[in-house]
Amino acid sequence: MLVALPSLARDAAAQPDPLRDRFVSRLEDTGGASASAMPYRQLWEVMDSLVLRELRRGRTVDGVNRALTALPGFSGASEGDAVAIGRGTFYSELPRALPGYVVLPVRAGREPLLLGVYNFGINAPGRVSLFARRGGAWRRTGVADARFPVVPYLLPLADSGLALVMLETFTGGDHQDGAVRIWRVRGGTLEPLRTRPGEMKEPSAETTNGTVRIAFTRFPAHLSAPILGTRIAYVTTLAPAGTSVSVTTEVANPWVEVVDRYYARAAQNPAEARALLADPTLARRLGTRIPSAYDDAGDLRAGTGWMVIEVGSIRYRVASRRGSDGRWRITAVEREGAPAADRVQ
Repeated sequence: MLVALPSLARDAAAQPDPLRDRFVSRLEDTGGASASAMPYRQLWEVMDSLVLRELRRGRTVDGVNRALTALPGFSGASEGDAVAIGRGTFYSELPRALPGYVVLPVRAGREPLLLGVYNFGINAPGRVSLFARRGGAWRRTGVADARFPVVPYLLPLADSGLALVMLETFTGGDHQDGAVRIWRVRGGTLEPLRTRPGEMKEPSAETTNGTVRIAFTRFPAHLSAPILGTRIAYVTTLAPAGTSVSVTTEVANPWVEVVDRYYARAAQNPAEARALLADPTLARRLGTRIPSAYDDAGDLRAGTGWMVIEVGSIRYRVASRRGSDGRWRITAVEREGAPAADRVQ
């Protein structure tokens, strides 16, 4: 994907600035291409030098950020312009949680630190740089490069350290893929802590009640669903755990997950599949072949939900409920549009 670069021409009246000129040159070297990381790493090296120069001139964080807004390619934070159509959300401008180039004040214990967060366009490699005062001057003491645009989230740890949760996101034509890496900030440096593996579609993160919560989806493995169709939704919670971070993941729409799990076992292990049914006779309509999935809804707190599948050419509404043992089971299979006498439940 190519990103159109803004005009990089300098105002003739502007004062010479070798670092800015080097930034412009490096930006031109990228060509707006998102495929190669090296030109962007070189660009971000110049950005770090610019930030350090402004800090050594005595600029406040606000002053540094004002200088960054004047650089070519800068973009401000944005809510985007979402338009919801069916299950899809479409944008001509994507949301941006942070400005493209920004410096953020943070604190690890009693030590004041700065985070530089740099992103340029869609799918270009991003960077997070850590700055600390050493010998009476600001210095870059850590760096974490990302394959795609990145947003950091912070978790204070028990040893006065700080966890840095980095969510990077690739944007395709009809989906987004996310990846999470966790770093520990200790002694003014960045230490890799862990990586969150696994598919993460349409990820979104928020900091709440001292945790970082990341909502995302995955395609069901045993249901046939289109790109914008039914998915299994998850919420991963990252929380301080002493000097580390705990990771727990919960299913947000178990009424879909239990149906997917049923078809994972239906052909190979019928007994396990029937254990997911409130009534074994429900298996007659569910069958064993992977069905198409079309729609779902439910109430996690109430412990109820449903989804629509198509078995052969017949559509069924499959209802599920959480039992007193906390397990979800399929409780009803109703042919859509059928009279009450034709329902199995």
